[in-house]
Amino acid sequence: MQSVADRTIDKQKEELFLKIQTLADQCGWIHGNRTPYATLVKIISSFSCENRIMQILENNRLADVPQKFDPYYLEKSEFATAKIIDSIKTQLSVSGLEATILTEVPFEVGRYDIVVALDNRSKVDAESDEKIKIEVKASLGIDLGQIQRYLWDFSTLILSRIVTRQVVKLRPSELQPFVSFTMQELDSKLDRLLSNKLYAIPGTDCTSCQDETCRHFQRRKKGREPPKVLTFSDIEFGEDLNSFFENLPYVASQTAFMVVEELQDISNRSKAVPVPTQIRIG
Repeated sequence: MQSVADRTIDKQKEELFLKIQTLADQCGWIHGNRTPYATLVKIISSFSCENRIMQILENNRLADVPQKFDPYYLEKSEFATAKIIDSIKTQLSVSGLEATILTEVPFEVGRYDIVVALDNRSKVDAESDEKIKIEVKASLGIDLGQIQRYLWDFSTLILSRIVTRQVVKLRPSELQPFVSFTMQELDSKLDRLLSNKLYAIPGTDCTSCQDETCRHFQRRKKGREPPKVLTFSDIEFGEDLNSFFENLPYVASQTAFMVVEELQDISNRSKAVPVPTQIRIG
């Protein structure tokens, strides 16, 4: 049963999505009756300058310098995810719990790396709090905006960072003031975007902004920069790979332990729900 706080968050989320839908319609971001909520929330949340946000939305694209990523980053993430899933399966077998494990699970404002829920099921309700979602970070980067969005879902989030050897459990119910605050601020920003009462705030994004009417506009130097390949030096690569292999066993086993612990808690809560007593009269 949802708490009063959960119902408040639900209402805030519903109002946010209505405003995002309106903004998407105004800026031509609805394709085939589909609104890309995840992309829009990320854009609106990522920039302080609201002129920049509208410039992106009205032009339907980002104008950043293209970057090429070394496939090593993707391979690390996929390898770590597979090993964590193996550890979860092992712990589930030991515990005797029956559960469903799903990967790349889409929801309103993102995609979960791993979702684990009690019992056998081919699909997990994105709104249900009777599941555990896991975000795997195989490299040093971490997107706090993404974590913020993932807390909109009431279920427990486990964040597993391999290179830093960190596994933490985040419960939205315990972070309700933060979740509510971020939604309120996003709601206020949407009101300004919809009413065209924007704040133009200069920053590092000015060099990639194409709004020449803005007083902070900075003309980009002629000539397009070649795509940058993001990778390591030999020494950095060796340090990163050694750190990755050294830390993965701990992170995988600790993640699996937390998953089983949470599933047992969910199971106990469901058993504790009182069954209404039927009273026969006559």
